[in-house]
Amino acid sequence: MKPEVYALMAAVLWGITPVIEKIGLKSMNPLVATIVRSLAAVAFLAALGVAVGELRWEPGFKKALPYMISGGILAGGLGLYLYYLGLRSGDPGRVVAVSSTYPLFTFLAAVLVLHRRPGPDAILGAVLVVIGVMLLARYTV
Repeated sequence: MKPEVYALMAAVLWGITPVIEKIGLKSMNPLVATIVRSLAAVAFLAALGVAVGELRWEPGFKKALPYMISGGILAGGLGLYLYYLGLRSGDPGRVVAVSSTYPLFTFLAAVLVLHRRPGPDAILGAVLVVIGVMLLARYTV
């Protein structure tokens, strides 16, 4: 399957999930919701890994571990908790739109940390992300 198909399938799942989570956040505080969601993800991924035979240590595992732990803490822990705080009290359309500015921060981090040299298309894409999010943030469900 092409990478874009996987990305589109992820986008569909990420697009419908905030509506489901907004309902759950009516009866659960954001920190507990973050823990429950994370535990559910770990259980699902462990079962999936066993089912498809992908639970193996690859060369370089130890070197990659601190980066993956950092990502888990920043995005999967703190980022998700902050997102749930916004989603619990805010409009899902607006909260998701604002949180969807992350490609802009990825773009900037890639330039600053990985020393990527963006071409005109990438720069235009970053500008369009900002414009698109600003337009979406005006939308309310």
